[in-house]
Amino acid sequence: MKPRATFVGVVRARWALLSMILAAPCLADATVVLRSVSPAPAFEASLTEMLGRLQVTLTRAANGEPLAFLDADLTSGQLVIDSPSRGVTIRRGLAPELVGEVRVETAAALVAAAVEVLLHTDPPRQPMKVTAPTPAEPAVAPRPPSRVGLELGVGLGPRLIGGSSVVDFGASLQALLTVPIGLQVPGVLLAVSYQPGFDLVGDAVALRGQLVSPRLFLQLELVRGRFGRLEAGAGGGVDVFSLARFQREGELLRPAERRLAVAPIISGLLTWRLPVGESVNLFASLTVDGDLRAPRAPPPMAGMEGDDPRPWTVRPMLQLGVSFAPLRTTR
Repeated sequence: MKPRATFVGVVRARWALLSMILAAPCLADATVVLRSVSPAPAFEASLTEMLGRLQVTLTRAANGEPLAFLDADLTSGQLVIDSPSRGVTIRRGLAPELVGEVRVETAAALVAAAVEVLLHTDPPRQPMKVTAPTPAEPAVAPRPPSRVGLELGVGLGPRLIGGSSVVDFGASLQALLTVPIGLQVPGVLLAVSYQPGFDLVGDAVALRGQLVSPRLFLQLELVRGRFGRLEAGAGGGVDVFSLARFQREGELLRPAERRLAVAPIISGLLTWRLPVGESVNLFASLTVDGDLRAPRAPPPMAGMEGDDPRPWTVRPMLQLGVSFAPLRTTR
């Protein structure tokens, strides 16, 4: 037997044995793309046989993602097995003394061994895909504070009118307009209160009264803190009294006289506002009114059991309520 034939047989036998041992854990349906080869026929046939034992197909056209690409130049003896899926490139060289069929079989065996290594090499972990955050839409700039503040409120509470009605409950509407100047926040407060009045029923007569009081205050903010702000104001307005006398006739009361009395007044105000929301406040205000000119009112009448229907000269009022600021301003 010729030495060359003996060497080829040994290479084939050893490679067949190695293929049988390692074929079981190999990946099936893998392909190797023969990108370039020189010379082609004998080498391609031998490599196809060896790769077939590994269940690997040798092809010249890529279909899907191949296990590796092969560039074989048997003339120079350079073999390049490039596996993008494994991130590996294997280079092998043939010894110059190998010629003829031995050179072809050795080249095929080297390529098959490299493919075997690739089959048992896990693909690299895929790099974590970090998605860049989508640029957020530019936030809408908050509306700058208004140079003018407006606060609207409603209150309820008692008022001391006079001897004929010690305590009378009523309601008020308020509108506060403020304009910051330096460190101060002066404001103008318009308030209108209504007292439904009192009824006094005697043996012969009855007296019913009502009171409407518009006010205009100039005020300053004295204290501002975590628990609210304290405001003080001074101003004036008028008290409009409506007094009606009824004459008793049996079980009925017949209107006998109606009188309207207007009293100009001066007034002082002290208010505490407690924030309960971004634009909502609870408030408590104490108002003290004093007559500039006493209103004309009926004197004590017979049958009224000594009750005096005339209002007091100084009339205090306490209001508890809630206010809302559609326009807010800051110092």
